[in-house]
Amino acid sequence: MAIKLNATPEAYKEFYGRNVEQMPKLMPKLVAEGRVPMNASQLMQRRLDYRNGPAEVKTAWMDNYFDTGDAIAYHPDGRVKIVLDSQTLRDMTPETQRVGGALLLTEDDYNALQGEEFKKGKIGKVNDWMSREDVKAHPVWKVLARDQGLLNDYADYIFAEGKERFGYDTAMGVYPDSAGDAPKMRAWYVNRLEHRSVASVRYDLDSGCGRFVGIAPEALGAPGKGASNIRAYTMADLQSFDSAVKGLEATVKPELLEPFVELRKKL
Repeated sequence: MAIKLNATPEAYKEFYGRNVEQMPKLMPKLVAEGRVPMNASQLMQRRLDYRNGPAEVKTAWMDNYFDTGDAIAYHPDGRVKIVLDSQTLRDMTPETQRVGGALLLTEDDYNALQGEEFKKGKIGKVNDWMSREDVKAHPVWKVLARDQGLLNDYADYIFAEGKERFGYDTAMGVYPDSAGDAPKMRAWYVNRLEHRSVASVRYDLDSGCGRFVGIAPEALGAPGKGASNIRAYTMADLQSFDSAVKGLEATVKPELLEPFVELRKKL
């Protein structure tokens, strides 16, 4: 039975694969309906939107895992790129060449991808649960959230709910794959609250339990409806802003600078 993701029908529709090799078939079905695959930022916002919403809908969002339209691409030399709203994933079909359950890329494919790139070993703490403050400062969560304020609110909510319902103090770990012999790509997914809402990658895109959410065109851009209108700030943007603000305290009246100082604290 499909899970209830809406207070009103079909703005957000579940695409779930129950059989082996169903997951590559989900994206064509989603796209054929004119829908857009939900990204991690939109999922985070949607969970926040329903924190005080109808119980059935809140439960559906919090107690299920979701694949997203955001991807991670791996290069054999250890570099990785986080590709937001990946067109490569959106173009996935059952015929798309795969290796070990990942989408197979060429060197040119990898180089052409637009996204935040991390050198080998520079992706931050991985494969373990984290504290709330570690999550808010983690480079992967920053990129997936696209906005520091959203990440802060979401982390606070997940940790509070997790403590109340399951008694845990650590959560939201980042679990990537490792590099292979050729460039490859996988989809990010965000797990259910019971499993600490970790950000991970589906180890097998041929899995029989994929779950994408297709957003209807009319729901995109609607304030308060879970759509993400947030600019995808890169780490370079955040660092540039931080550098510009530092040092201004000595030349500007404190009361005028206060909003900028508060914003810097969120970066």
